[in-house]
Amino acid sequence: MNAGTLLLTPWRACHKAMGWLSLGILGLCIAVAIGYAIISGRDNALWVTVWLYSAAQFYLWAFFLSSITLLAVDARWLCLPGMQRAAIGAVLLYAVLGLLPTLVLALLFGGDVQAICLITLLCILGGLSFALLPRYIAIFMGLLPALRNTLAGTLHLPGVSDPRFVPWAATLALILVVTCVVRWRMVVTTAPQHQLGLGGAMVLQYRRSQWSGWGGMNGIDSTQQVRQRPDWMQPRPDLRRVGPQRPDTSMRVALGGWYLPKTWMGHLQSLAPTLLATGVPFAVMFLIFSQDHGMSVRFWSMIAVMMVSWVCMFGSLGVMFMTVMLMQQRWRKNNAELPLLALMPGLGDAEAAKRHLLVTMLRRPITAQILALVAIIAIVAFAHPSSISLLLIVIGQLSGMAALVACLLGIVGGRPLPGWATFALMISISVLVGCNSSLPNSMVGHHPWVPAMSFVATVLAAWLIVGVAIGWVFRRSWIAWRMRPHAFMPNG
Repeated sequence: MNAGTLLLTPWRACHKAMGWLSLGILGLCIAVAIGYAIISGRDNALWVTVWLYSAAQFYLWAFFLSSITLLAVDARWLCLPGMQRAAIGAVLLYAVLGLLPTLVLALLFGGDVQAICLITLLCILGGLSFALLPRYIAIFMGLLPALRNTLAGTLHLPGVSDPRFVPWAATLALILVVTCVVRWRMVVTTAPQHQLGLGGAMVLQYRRSQWSGWGGMNGIDSTQQVRQRPDWMQPRPDLRRVGPQRPDTSMRVALGGWYLPKTWMGHLQSLAPTLLATGVPFAVMFLIFSQDHGMSVRFWSMIAVMMVSWVCMFGSLGVMFMTVMLMQQRWRKNNAELPLLALMPGLGDAEAAKRHLLVTMLRRPITAQILALVAIIAIVAFAHPSSISLLLIVIGQLSGMAALVACLLGIVGGRPLPGWATFALMISISVLVGCNSSLPNSMVGHHPWVPAMSFVATVLAAWLIVGVAIGWVFRRSWIAWRMRPHAFMPNG
């Protein structure tokens, strides 16, 4: 086991496209940081550079370097102890390499070495924790930045310039190290077939997701998903309005997933896991804020704005992810299941069938996203938000809708985006929406916070780039959709 072997370990454990995409994101963050440092010339340029680099490290460890765990799992069950040692050595080596640039920057520009290095270390450990934790925990880590900003004043969390930051961050880093070690051992020593569903580690989904097609959020076929559910979670469809007179409803049954018409009890069963998972962080925030603010009007307005805004923002992202993944999976199967849908009565000719599919496919997700946007605007309107803050929120929601339409047209049109491109687009939108997550609750109060122009310009520039990409995808997908002879032709 030499240094070359350790350096190549993550490339042998994950898809090559994911590796190159991760390096591209790292290079982009470094280029933006260098450009900002040169152009601004401000005293905080060092901190901005460190934060951008650390964010890239979080991404690397969450989606690329964490794939080393998969190699350790294989080594465990194939009884290859040398490979296990190589996996552990690679994790330690890349952690040290990730910290080195931060250390060099701190030494060259005279920053607080301990505080700066702890920022990068926390991002490295946070990314690895995201990959190793069960999915029902990992999916809510996107709320952490907004939670931190919201609770900083209430819990008196120290900032990076606070003398208490170093011991506080060191304690948090130690907790994350223990979490990573414990979860690594659990993931490696437990048979992969016993770690399916939401209880399995996020990293185990990377292998099942079939990167070349990026078939699903959990990479498992929908029929397997249904079999793995307990009896009380089995879907309860409502088939009363299915038939030749209602081809759209019949198509919803055929598409399955969240398109499936359900009874009221079926809807409650589908929402129960999400409501239970989101209830925990919201209950914690409610208890913390109620102690500081009491049951005042300001308290209830702050809680309402935060909860409604976050549910709508991240719920819209969830709708986008879930719908694209479902359609990817349906149109990827190269068997007779999809073409048989063309025989459903009431569809008409090929063009009519395409219209029915397009309307059925877009109506539910677009309606949900429009309602989410209306709810956000309504909940923050009474606070008289700044036009810039409202503009950023609206752009984020509309971009999610446009990306959804563009991706779905490409899938059913026979020209879906490659897996790496879909992943890059979805992650870019998620990151930018995450940047907006602290805006709604900042509007509450007598003096609403107005974001700095540097923040606004950066986010708008990023949205412009993403918007151009979405426009190109939409044009490509629309041409393919118009040329598609029939809607129910698989892409496999």
